[in-house]
Amino acid sequence: MLYDKLKNEDRIPFHMPGHKRNTKLLGSKLPYDIDLTEIEGFDNLHSPEGIIKEIEEKAKKIYKSDNSFILVNGSTVGILAGVLAAVKRGDTVLMARNCHKSVYNAVELAGARAEYILPETDKYGIFKAIDISSLEEKIISVKPKLIVVTSPTYEGVMSEISDICEVAHKNGVPVLLDAAHGAHHTELARLADITVMSLHKTLPALTQCALAHINGSLVSAEEFKIKLSMLETSSPSYILMCSVDECLSFKPDNMRLRNERKKLLNNCDGLERLRVIDYGEQTKLVVFAGYSNISGIELAEILRTEYKIEVEMAVRYYVVLVLTACDDYSDYEKLAKALREIDSTLCKKGFTPIKLPNLPEKSKAVSEAYEYVELEKSAGRVSGEYIWAYPPGIPLIVPGEIISAELIEYISDGIEHGVNHQSTRDNLPEKIYCQS
Repeated sequence: MLYDKLKNEDRIPFHMPGHKRNTKLLGSKLPYDIDLTEIEGFDNLHSPEGIIKEIEEKAKKIYKSDNSFILVNGSTVGILAGVLAAVKRGDTVLMARNCHKSVYNAVELAGARAEYILPETDKYGIFKAIDISSLEEKIISVKPKLIVVTSPTYEGVMSEISDICEVAHKNGVPVLLDAAHGAHHTELARLADITVMSLHKTLPALTQCALAHINGSLVSAEEFKIKLSMLETSSPSYILMCSVDECLSFKPDNMRLRNERKKLLNNCDGLERLRVIDYGEQTKLVVFAGYSNISGIELAEILRTEYKIEVEMAVRYYVVLVLTACDDYSDYEKLAKALREIDSTLCKKGFTPIKLPNLPEKSKAVSEAYEYVELEKSAGRVSGEYIWAYPPGIPLIVPGEIISAELIEYISDGIEHGVNHQSTRDNLPEKIYCQS
């Protein structure tokens, strides 16, 4: 194991890092004693032949992939490398509109064109799974060189990845699966041509630890490796790589997690104003506040201040909670008790199904002149920046798209209720960067 090798390293360190593993001087609050660089015997992430290669082989065996790569810059670097490995400048990428902003950035870096699959939403305003027939029609229409989808989504919605890949491969198109929230689903890694998974989101790995899996021949594993070396740090953290190694040895008790999750759902059955929505993904629960007199933002604040419960994400109408096999399951009863108590204090109100704004119209205008415009006066203008709520980091508008009045209303309503809307140039809520 990499950890044992790091702990037993006893050479005098005339090399980076500058702390020299001197825990006598610096103390042991931080793991200085196992923080090394690429010295002899510790392999090289960008050209692994020894102990790092063994970790990647372990990942490959667990996930049954053709190739597996350690990522120490999070899933983001895997998505960037995957898109750049699969497409050339001017190619079309067909992507689900609910992809993370890193996919949009990757398409922009590649000089590619984006076409969108817009999944339907349910009455709660949450994106459903990808519709296969609509996907096939879009493939025939736009002739993409790559398809990018997200599953599981932030809320835990799963698409039929095997069906998506079957349709894509029938048309000779590779699929990049953003499974950042699905590293516990080992079976996902062998379905798509490129699959990116964040180990740190649902498994016990340190933040930034992730994996990329490359399968088949539609995307070259060698080309992916080249692009990854261009984008990933040249000074990878051995502590992070050690965390990947340890995480791959972890055996989660998924059956117990499912049983405890079921108990939690049963304990929330009596809620009248709050709704616990189960999309079937074992690590995610959505608590919807739209039938009550509070917002999702306010619900998160009550849970935080009165019950010391911190949620993963809070948006206008709901919160998202992450459950993992590392939870102390006694906390599930505390959560259920908190939701029952909060529910009893709320007023019940009618609820109108949520409709997200339509996809913005693309502009064919070409202009190099941009200016800042007050948000409420920007309708009809062409956006020069991305706007998203973070989390989850799904763009509401992309540079080159026309700003609509309904989008302004949607963003303004979110900001008024505490949703953390952000833009590329960070001037919200006052202004948005537009073509002049």
